[in-house]
Amino acid sequence: MPLDSFTPIELRLDRATYSEAVIYKCFYWYGGEYDVHIEPQADSIIVRLSLPEGKTTAPNTTDEALLSRIQNDLVDFKLRELIGQETQTIRELLVAKAFANYDTEQPLLTPVSDPVGFHFPEGEPSSYVSNYQALPQVQGE
Repeated sequence: MPLDSFTPIELRLDRATYSEAVIYKCFYWYGGEYDVHIEPQADSIIVRLSLPEGKTTAPNTTDEALLSRIQNDLVDFKLRELIGQETQTIRELLVAKAFANYDTEQPLLTPVSDPVGFHFPEGEPSSYVSNYQALPQVQGE
């Protein structure tokens, strides 16, 4: 189709193939060039792309190139969803492990300096920072 005439495109996407999240994430990126209308149905989701009101020329692409780009983007976002599902457990384990040894009740074991100049009375800063862990001393300090 010539570049100066754009026919609105309507796609019917199967819910069994693409989740609603995948479709919304995919077509979000088309909102700058097109009006995107997403209409969920019982077993499918209808997506309509049209030119925004007042815009008279189509973006520099043919209908075939646009459909090819949409297909590639749908595959991309579907793959992201699958990888997210497959790696969810390991991501949760990593986060749990990262915070497993954090103890907010351990008092600060090193003296606190006053680099900002708050001028704490002797012994008082520890009451303000008692919830932080001390860093291990490096040899040679």
